[in-house]
Amino acid sequence: MLHIRRATEHDIPVIWEILKGEIEVMRRAGRDQWQYGYPNPDTVASDIEIGQGWVLLDGTQVVGYCAFITAGDPCYDHIWDGEWLTDSNSTNSRYTVVHRLGIDHGRTGQGLATAFLLMLIDESKRMGRESMRIDTNFDNLEMLHILPKIGFTRCGMIMVKDGERNAFEKVF
Repeated sequence: MLHIRRATEHDIPVIWEILKGEIEVMRRAGRDQWQYGYPNPDTVASDIEIGQGWVLLDGTQVVGYCAFITAGDPCYDHIWDGEWLTDSNSTNSRYTVVHRLGIDHGRTGQGLATAFLLMLIDESKRMGRESMRIDTNFDNLEMLHILPKIGFTRCGMIMVKDGERNAFEKVF
């Protein structure tokens, strides 16, 4: 049975294996995303330390990871080539954010990323948030397929430390 929970320090080795698998998939596909030392084990440890590391479990096995941010994200304060569906910003955040989503490479193609996102949407609603935001690289075909399928709308472009990203939002 699939479920989510906050990640713990004990999860770091498995999480890092999941993210290394995603980094390698992107490298083999010729993608720039995640190819320059980010994310890394320190990123994951920091996520967990501040309570924003979350895992997807199948029974007791960790099969997915993401940073689930509930305090807004300053990189989403500046959007171009469009606009957000809601007027929240990082100082009056009424949205959640998903970053660094990864699924166990041996489990791809099973709908786990979609299931993970849907569970995080439910968690956001329980928190009383009005929307969820997420960004992805222009060539991350998997996420570009999944996001509209589960009700996310492309809102424009944002800048993160390693480049421009397509920005999406789903209003609840």
